[in-house]
Amino acid sequence: MNKAGPVIAVLVIMLAGCSIVTRNAASDNFKSTVQENTKHISIERDFSVVLSMDIIHINRPVRKAYVDEYARLYMLSKKDEETMLRQQLEQDKQWQAFYLIVYTAPDADTPLDSTDSLWKLYVSEDSRLEAPVSIEEITSQRDFIKGFFPWISSWDRVYLVRFKKAPGSAGTNFKFIITGILGKGETDF
Repeated sequence: MNKAGPVIAVLVIMLAGCSIVTRNAASDNFKSTVQENTKHISIERDFSVVLSMDIIHINRPVRKAYVDEYARLYMLSKKDEETMLRQQLEQDKQWQAFYLIVYTAPDADTPLDSTDSLWKLYVSEDSRLEAPVSIEEITSQRDFIKGFFPWISSWDRVYLVRFKKAPGSAGTNFKFIITGILGKGETDF
């Protein structure tokens, strides 16, 4: 007598009620758009890294890719997706915005949003040096942000930084600058 038959039948019945859970992977469009709009600054002193920063420029292409990705992940209706895109494009008219993913050495670890930070941030466009309007460390939505940017480590701080967009500015061809007593780094966008 074959004893495998009842065992297989029980397994089939048990597995019939199971569901498959998968992690949503970022789309190729989102990953490539973010990669194209990300720069890196590293400041070193005495052969060690004092500051390492990924700078994601939240411009129109990144905002559009973000809305597409969010709509895909959360299965938004076309109407909700269009509303979200309009809101993002309105934000883009006002702000030169960035996500900063920052690692600092323990002896240089002062938050960028602190008034006594070791670091100052600027955007330089057409010989004008602009300080940020706001620097906000992202703590409450960290898991949400990490879902979109999985390379964020436990040692990184994540910031949303906004600069006022100059009237008539295209938001292209500018420098992002971080400077302080421990060094200076800049990159072109």
